[in-house]
Amino acid sequence: MKNKLFLATLVSYLGIYVTMPILSAISTKAHMIPSQIGVMISCGAFAMLLFAPVWGKISDKLGRRMVIISGLLGMSIFFILYVVLFHLSISTGKAVNVLVYSLMGTRFLLGIFMTTTPTAASAYMADISSPQDRSKDMASLGFATGLAMVLGPIIGGAVSTIGNLYTPFYLTIVGLLIFSLVMVVGLPRQQKIKSPEKTLTNTLQQTKSKRSFFSLELAAWLLAGCAVMLVVVVLQLITSLYLHDSFKQTVTQSAQTAALLFFVLGIALMLVQVLQMKVLQWTAKTMMMVGIPLIIVGLLLATITSAYYLIFVSYILIGAGAGLGMSSLSAGCSLAVSESQQGAVAGTVAMIQGIAGIVSPLLGSFVYQLNPKFPFFLFGGFACLAYLFFLMVTKQKKNLIG
Repeated sequence: MKNKLFLATLVSYLGIYVTMPILSAISTKAHMIPSQIGVMISCGAFAMLLFAPVWGKISDKLGRRMVIISGLLGMSIFFILYVVLFHLSISTGKAVNVLVYSLMGTRFLLGIFMTTTPTAASAYMADISSPQDRSKDMASLGFATGLAMVLGPIIGGAVSTIGNLYTPFYLTIVGLLIFSLVMVVGLPRQQKIKSPEKTLTNTLQQTKSKRSFFSLELAAWLLAGCAVMLVVVVLQLITSLYLHDSFKQTVTQSAQTAALLFFVLGIALMLVQVLQMKVLQWTAKTMMMVGIPLIIVGLLLATITSAYYLIFVSYILIGAGAGLGMSSLSAGCSLAVSESQQGAVAGTVAMIQGIAGIVSPLLGSFVYQLNPKFPFFLFGGFACLAYLFFLMVTKQKKNLIG
C-alpha cells in the first residue's frame, strides 16, 4: 500500500517537472511574451495555493482514494487541453489574445489538480502509519518529490530532443491516464492502521480534536517548511543569473552550470531522504532541527565564496537540508493535529508550495535587482527567524509535557 502511495506521488509530480524544461520554449512558439509566460506559471501556483487545503478537506469527507484518482485524471484532462491550445496558438502564426488568456486559464485549472494527489496520498500515509513510523513513511513521499525534481527535467529534455516540444506533454498525459487506471484497480477505498501504538495515542488525539485546527505548534511547522520551500524556489530563479553576474560566466555557461547545480542539489536531496528512511530514522523534529541550519550554511557559503567548486558544496548542503526539511514537514504537521484532520493538514502543507511559488519569484527578483547577494541573505534570514520560532515552540511543548 505504501508503495502505491509513493508511486502516485511520483507520477503526479513527474507530470509537473517533465514539462517544465520546455514550457518557456513552447510558450514562446505560441507567441507569448516573457511577462505573459510568468503570469501563466503564477496562475498555476496561485491555484495550488487556493485549492490544496480544499482537496485535503474533501479527502477527509469523501476518502483519499477518490481524491487521488481525481487528481491524476484532472491533470491528464487539462494537459490535453493545454496541448490543444498550444497547437492552435502556434498554428495561427501570430499572437491571439483569446488563446493567450485561454492558456493562462488552463494553467490555473491544471494548478487546481497539481497538488491533489500528493495531498491525499500524504493524508492516506498518515492514516496507515503509526506515530512512531510517521517520519520514516512521510520521508518516502518526500523522496518521491525529490526523485521527480531530478528525473522530470532530464526526461523532459531527453524526449523533447528525440521527438519535439509536444512529446513531454504526450508522455505525461499517457503516464497520468495509465496510473489513474492502476489506482482505480489497486488502491483500497480506505485502510487505517490498528495497532497497540496507535491505540495508545487515542486519548491524545481526542484531546487534539477538541482544539481548533490551527495551533502554535502547527504554525511553527508551517513557518519552518515555508522557509525551506522559499529557498528551493528562489534558487531556481536566481542561480543562472547569479553565476552570470558574480562568476562572470556567459549566458550559455551559466545556464549549463545552473542545470548541473540543480542536478547535484536534487541528488543530495534524494540521498539524504534515503539515508533517513534506511539508516537515521530521526524524528520529524530532529530532521527539521538539522535541515534548516544546513540550508543557512549553504546560502552563506554561496555568497562568500569565489571558488567555483565551493558553489557545488553550497548546493549540496542546501539539497541535504531541503531533503530533511521537506521530509519532516508533512510528518510534523500530521502529528500536530488529530486523526480526523489529516486531510486538512495535508492540504495546508501542500499550500506552502503554492505560497513559495508566488512569493519567491516576485520577492526574489525584486531584491536581486538591488544586489545579487540580497536574495541569499533575505531568505537565509527568514530561515533563521523561522528556525528560532520553531525551537521556541517545540521546546515549550516539551516543557509543558514534561
